Order: sequence, then C-alpha cells, then structure tokens
Amino acid sequence: MSIFCSGNKIKFHHVSLIATLLCGTLTFTSGASAQSSCNSAALQGSWELQSAIYRDQGGKVVGEIKDQQTKSRKLIAGSHFSFITWHPDGKFEVAASGSFSADAKGYHEQVDATSLPRLQGKTYHFQCQIEGDKWLHQGLEDGIQIEEHWLRVSR
Repeated sequence: MSIFCSGNKIKFHHVSLIATLLCGTLTFTSGASAQSSCNSAALQGSWELQSAIYRDQGGKVVGEIKDQQTKSRKLIAGSHFSFITWHPDGKFEVAASGSFSADAKGYHEQVDATSLPRLQGKTYHFQCQIEGDKWLHQGLEDGIQIEEHWLRVSR
C-alpha cells in the first residue's frame, strides 16, 4: 500500500496512524479503484475485519489483530449495523448492534444491544474512508485509538 504526503509517494506496511500524524491527512492508493467518501450508501453490505491496531492514549500498542487471528464480521443494512467477533476455533468474543449514520464528519454508531455491558447505550464517532471494497475505520473508543481495516464481502 502507498500513501501520498505533500505530493510524495510513501510506501508503508503497518500503521496508517503514523502517516496521518506525519501528513495531516491520509490518501490511499491502490491502482484502479476510486476513493469515495464515507456515506450510508457506500457502507451497505457485509464486511470482514482484515486487520486492526489499538493504542492507548500514550500511543503504546495495546492490541493488534492480523493474519485472521481474531475474526469479525460487520453487517450494514439501511440505518443499522451489527457485528460479531470470534476466534478461529469458534469461541465467541463479542457482538453488538444498533443504528448508524455517516456524513462528512465520519461514521457514527449508537449501540443499543450488546454482549459487552460497557458498550451498551454508547455512541462512537469514527473517521471513515472507503476505497472500492476497503473501509478504513479509525477513532477513539473508550480512550483507545482504534484503526480497523475492513473488506467488503457482499453488498
């Protein structure tokens, strides 16, 4: 993957958060697919988590998902979302659902049902960028900076 920072192409393999801090903005390129803004129509469908990194307020990595070591699927239908997260051995981790909206400021989730009580009733606001069938989702969740990379598996 590459990014453009002040007109210069930079290759990176790990954390786009670093690129965001260096460049101020983040623009993904991957060839033919066009970048689109985050909106409800663009988010519709079924998504699977490809990778994620979680950092505390000091920037220390406190969690990372890669190589499908943890699986998560998110469904976006109409104005609602639901997700489930589990381990490759089938062991359940967490599920939640609720309403969502997307606008020029990003992607917003209002959790109304969850298996994890600390999420119940909360609203989360994330930066959102869609390029083809790839969705970058990043922001703060209960004091943890999250960066999740999702891949659309169906519309």
